[in-house]
Amino acid sequence: MAQRFQKAPASDEFPDELPKQYEIVCGNLVRKAMPSHEHSLLQFRLASFLGPFDGRRSMPGGWWMGTECEIELFPEPDVQRYLPDVAGWKIDAVPQRPRGARVRIWPQWVCEILSPSTAHRDKGDKLDVYHRAHVNHYWLIDQNKPTLTVLAWAEDEYRTILIAGPGERVRAEPFAERELDLDWLFDFE
Repeated sequence: MAQRFQKAPASDEFPDELPKQYEIVCGNLVRKAMPSHEHSLLQFRLASFLGPFDGRRSMPGGWWMGTECEIELFPEPDVQRYLPDVAGWKIDAVPQRPRGARVRIWPQWVCEILSPSTAHRDKGDKLDVYHRAHVNHYWLIDQNKPTLTVLAWAEDEYRTILIAGPGERVRAEPFAERELDLDWLFDFE
């Protein structure tokens, strides 16, 4: 599959409104792949699992959740704009729900669902930028070799704290209050 990279304009020339499905990753304007049905199902099921954590009247810890919302991680001149599959902001750190077309408040948790065309970015450049932005937890869900990898922020790099797959039920940080059945997540019921 051909790469969908296009050199982004100089940082002072970035459009305020990016075309839908585009990200700015390490100075490159990158078209995000359209999700397969399997990707969409994983995203939907993950959002369903996270539903009880969303909002002020939620499970302990309360979060603001969002899917595919544009997040600007760094200001000029190092603009990074991502459309993570799912992101979360802890209410105690971000008292008001993020609003608008571009969120400039960094999330405390991000999940990317890996696909063949995006896995190298999600496990490479994006991982590095999320770490630099102090995103506390980064989940990677691989739909091809069904696994959930949970990474936790540490001073020098993310630490892998969990790798799990079909047949497992896990309590994954930062949502350990609720058990996640990976057979259900990956549609192996």
